[in-house]
Amino acid sequence: MVDESKWYGGQHRYTDPEQKFIFVYIATPSSSGFYYNTALVNSKEFKSYWDLVNPKWKGKYVSQDPTSTGLGGGMQFHYYHPELGPEFIKRLFGDMQPIFGRDRRQITDWLAQGRFSLCVGCRDATRAKTQGLPVDELDSVDWKEGIELTSGGGSMSFIKGAPNPNAAKVFVNWFLSRKGQTALQKYADLYGEEPPNSRRVDIPKDILPPLNRLVPGKKYFDVSDPKYADMEPIFKLVKEIMKSREQKKE
Repeated sequence: MVDESKWYGGQHRYTDPEQKFIFVYIATPSSSGFYYNTALVNSKEFKSYWDLVNPKWKGKYVSQDPTSTGLGGGMQFHYYHPELGPEFIKRLFGDMQPIFGRDRRQITDWLAQGRFSLCVGCRDATRAKTQGLPVDELDSVDWKEGIELTSGGGSMSFIKGAPNPNAAKVFVNWFLSRKGQTALQKYADLYGEEPPNSRRVDIPKDILPPLNRLVPGKKYFDVSDPKYADMEPIFKLVKEIMKSREQKKE
């Protein structure tokens, strides 16, 4: 575990500012988070995130309410990515004039019905697709800005003053070992979840779905880096955008 060369990027990743308390052990490529009605949209039109804010899509978006936490990871990627930034968020939630909703199933239904062409955060779309409805997720694998890496909740730390600290150390040392991280990838699907990609690079990856593997030469943006952790300026920006939209309606 202590040999950093065995981990992604040749280093241990901590998500806390001090870089020593919250250890991150997962780095899974994330999907785009943008969904479309397959009868209304040609997915081949999209080669960049900026294609999502083409004026032709104005008024054709439905979105999960961005002031909730559900879009957090994706908005970190958009806000802090040097090729996107606050301007992309302004265009997406302002210029595109999306309709907002908090019920993911409802906004997915609207997308499937053709009331909207595109959707941000329609995470119920996978189930809708298996039911034969005309919805799918836009594939961002080859988009210009690259792919977001997410920890997917894959971080851990010790609780000060907790009982049995020695037992906790034994578990952590095993869990972060080659055997422990191999087991993580191998058995995650027992709970109905796709196996995540461990940050250990010295273990087999063939059990992972192709989209969950890190590909040499691909461009990745790791949002677990602590310098991207601050969500406050993102939510502040979104609230300003929504306030501006309300004022224009008056």
